[in-house]
Formats: sequence, C-alpha cells, structure tokens
Amino acid sequence: MTGAASPMVDASEIGSFPRHAIGVLSPIAGADTMPYGFYRLLGPNFIVISSSLALASFKPEDLDRAVAAIDEKLGHLVSRGADLILQSGTPLALSLGPQALERLLARLRERSGLPVLSSALNAVAAARALSVKKLVVANKWNDSLNRALAAFIAHWDIELIASAAESQEPSHFQSADLRQGAELAYRLGRDALAREPKADALFIGGGAWLVAPAAERLEREFAKPVITSLNGAVRAILKELGCWQPFPAGFGRVLEVE
Repeated sequence: MTGAASPMVDASEIGSFPRHAIGVLSPIAGADTMPYGFYRLLGPNFIVISSSLALASFKPEDLDRAVAAIDEKLGHLVSRGADLILQSGTPLALSLGPQALERLLARLRERSGLPVLSSALNAVAAARALSVKKLVVANKWNDSLNRALAAFIAHWDIELIASAAESQEPSHFQSADLRQGAELAYRLGRDALAREPKADALFIGGGAWLVAPAAERLEREFAKPVITSLNGAVRAILKELGCWQPFPAGFGRVLEVE
C-alpha cells in the first residue's frame, strides 16, 4: 500500500522532547557516569549525545591521536543535533596547554557554529568563582599529568599545593567497579585535604568515575568546596545557554555560588 509522504512536524508537537542536546567529546568509550550526573542535576530537558575519542593511555602519542580524532567526532555530534559541545577529558586539554587549547576550541566553534566548552576550563572557571588560590587535587593520573595540571592552573594564578593520585590508564576506567571508584575518590580526596589544611578547595579530576557521593561527603567533613568535572560542566553549560541560576543549598558550593 502506498500513500503520500507524512508531513514533517516539530518534535515538540509529538510529545515531551529534550530542550537542549549536549554533545560530549568523550575521551573514552562507555562513559556512563557523566550522562547520569547530567540527568540527575539537569533533568529531562537535557539529553547527552556522546562520541568517543578512544583514548587508551596517557602516553603523549595516544593523547595526540585522541586530539586528532576530535574533528571527525565533532561532525557526528553536529549531525545528531547537538546545541552545545563539551570537550571532556582534562588530560587532553593539559596535553595542549592553555594557549593551544584555546586555539582548538576556537577552531571547533568555527567548524560547528556551536558553543564549545572544555572540562579543564570549566574547572578553572569554578575555582575562580569560588576565589580559590590554593588547590589540592585527587585523581587517577600520573605524575607527569599532575605536573601539567599545576602548570595549567598557574596560568590563572591558582597554585596546586598537594595531590593524591593512584595512577591508572584510561583503558582501566571502563572496567572499574563504580562503587570502588567512588570509594577511591573519597579516600584520595580525604588524603589531599588532610595533607594541606590551607587549601581553599579540592578538585577531583576525571569524569569517568562516579565522584558525586565522595564530593558531597568531603564537603560536609572538611567544609571546603569540591570541584568535579560534572559540577564544573553543569555550571558552565547553564551559563553558556543563558539559563544559569545558583542551585539551592545541598548541591555543593560550585553550584550554589553566584
């Protein structure tokens, strides 16, 4: 049976439909924690579209390959209807440095015609909103990456005064147990904060582990802000889309500060 082609209709006329599509350039495949976190904080008006850069290790050549894959993956996110692009993966940004990162983001904005954010710059923006000058970090990165992080944030006059790390390769992140990852985030974050009582805040790096439970507990125990890839991204995304307003008490200092 044949008939006339169905007319195109606006998606909003079909039924409930997300208002904003966030395209994520994810460093690894199977990054399930960030979409969960976005949905938890932003609700059903936001949908996450993710494309993997297949980062296998933190070796310079692997980081370079992941950066080189960005243009192709960007096209996929645009074709899927993304309204905004998030370059996720702080180690990728650190491998470039502040100036080269800004050049990359400018090029991606020109190619896509969309706003493009970076997880590394989101964390810096959150730290600056909190007037952070002395920072401690907890992550699963190696010494070289943490030295690069110290140099990166120094560009904004933020001093990294201590780190607590348990070095793991990205290939391990995809198979790690979520509960064990949350426990590790708490243990490393506690160690970093206890090591340097003069710290203004803690940054738990990495978006591939479930760190929100650890961040909430550490803020209660130490009365210090905890910056994560998730809360930094949520703050930056809402500001970019022009719909930012501080969250009510209980969501963490990064999302509560003006």
